[in-house]
Amino acid sequence: MELISVKQAAEKWGVSTRRVQDLCKRGLIPGAALWERTWMLPADATYPGKPSPNMPMPRKSPFLTMTDLYTVPGSADAVAEKLASNPEAQALFQAEIAYSRGDIDAVYEKAQYFLSSRSGPFAVIAGGMLLGLCAMWQGDLPMYQQAKLHICHMPGQSEADHSLMELSLAAMGLSIRDLRGFPEWFKKGQFSRLPVDALPAAWVYYIKCLTIYAQELAMNTYSQEGMAGLALIKAIPNTAEPLISQAVAQKTIMAELYLRLLCAVCCQNVGDEQRAIHHIDKAIALALPDGLLGPLAEYRRQLGNLLDDRLALADPEALKKLKILHKRLNEGWTKLHNLVLERRVSLALSPREREVARLAAFGCSDAQIAEQLCLSKATVKSLISMAKNKTGAEKRSELVAYI
Repeated sequence: MELISVKQAAEKWGVSTRRVQDLCKRGLIPGAALWERTWMLPADATYPGKPSPNMPMPRKSPFLTMTDLYTVPGSADAVAEKLASNPEAQALFQAEIAYSRGDIDAVYEKAQYFLSSRSGPFAVIAGGMLLGLCAMWQGDLPMYQQAKLHICHMPGQSEADHSLMELSLAAMGLSIRDLRGFPEWFKKGQFSRLPVDALPAAWVYYIKCLTIYAQELAMNTYSQEGMAGLALIKAIPNTAEPLISQAVAQKTIMAELYLRLLCAVCCQNVGDEQRAIHHIDKAIALALPDGLLGPLAEYRRQLGNLLDDRLALADPEALKKLKILHKRLNEGWTKLHNLVLERRVSLALSPREREVARLAAFGCSDAQIAEQLCLSKATVKSLISMAKNKTGAEKRSELVAYI
């Protein structure tokens, strides 16, 4: 029989270690035994009290699937079952997994639960984040604004609580490539003010932020003294790799999945296809056991045919589902992105046209694009021409507004 410590049980149930020790002494936890001077409990022991919807979260983070609660691919539903004694934590974990599976209707249902809950800062942040994700998939600007307002009403008073609020608002902006209003501490990677449990999520959002800045820099829509072109994109994988190793060591598999997808995007942008494939394959291996196609759908817009080809090798049926999810997400994301940022990103471009247009916007020549994508120069010219025709751009440099 697998045993856990008092501390592990307290974290699992969201109560104090003293409370668990008292329950053990009173014989209220079947199977609990005193080993020397330490109580040990069965790993499947349940909290003997009446479950309260207002129990503290088992981790100090509103991003539960990115913590070490979820450490084994294929175990998501089992983890949710183990949280039965903490209804609020269970609801949040289930909602985050539902999002990762592309079940947005279930996410919206759970969001309503948290929007009506004022039990603590994590519940309030969770409600706003879940609603923001629904807004992204549905292209709903009023819903997006409501989500941000809800997070701003978080009741926490500590610096850590306030920093989590700022991180959550930043994460919502990142979901639609909105880089405005980021706190300075986030831009500098100063995450010591956050609870340790929230660090894996912070790493993901930090690398995502750097990636967007790097792409905007390469497209000349953002400037940074001393940097130009693809320089920053080339550097990001070397920043992300140590964080991936840390996620692997901590078994925070959802953080690892997102970090690998971001790393793959940067590698693909600079023509390092083999390194991109390595990270895509690793991400797919993490996603498929629990059917987590949502993260893959998020990055299909940027990884395009390369992601499709690798997923087709692993699971052709999953690729069919991914395309359906991506169509819905892409329509909602584009609408919301354009409304919030007053952009003209087009739904008309195919994945290959968008890929070629992006490289053209990075300043790559037809020959460089052809070499990187293993296409002929004539095909590249044709794709750029079709992209211009579909968007109304007169020059290849103008395509940046539509991708």
